[in-house]
Amino acid sequence: MAVTADGTPYVESSDLVANYPGVSLSLANHIDGLGGGKVLQVVRATDVTLRSTTSTSMVDVTGMSVTITPQKTDSAIIVFCSFLSQISNTASSDQRGRYQITNSSNVALSGSELQTVGTLRYSYGSTPVFQIPAFILGYDTPATLSATTYKLRFLASSASYTVQCSNNENTGQIFAIEVAA
Repeated sequence: MAVTADGTPYVESSDLVANYPGVSLSLANHIDGLGGGKVLQVVRATDVTLRSTTSTSMVDVTGMSVTITPQKTDSAIIVFCSFLSQISNTASSDQRGRYQITNSSNVALSGSELQTVGTLRYSYGSTPVFQIPAFILGYDTPATLSATTYKLRFLASSASYTVQCSNNENTGQIFAIEVAA
């Protein structure tokens, strides 16, 4: 790399690298030598259907799943979902919308274990309804080169009320992002 009269480095046009405009060849080689933190792939699925449950056990939110085939065994997979959560309460107690992101064996991903998305406080009279945009993030290190499926699941804390993913009102999305270690 060339230097100025006072010893300050500067980039000459002969030092520039096509894929790194304005960056010297030595710095570009250093950037390429770093393996970690690079996004290797992004997979996305969408859903536009209203999904409901009154189940007090976790069930799949049909349509909110994504399959990714990792390119490296030491990669991390970051999975996130966005959707509109809705709770309808006919019980005489507070109710919660509970969600999680799991792998295909229904094991919750780190950071997404049984997330509460909104709490509907009981009120006397008519059936109250509560809607809230939701975003859930999970992290996994599957240590495989095989296809791996991730999905959104939900439950109702009481069978006397309904939890919904209102993907018909706001498109539900799930992303799986592979990041090199």
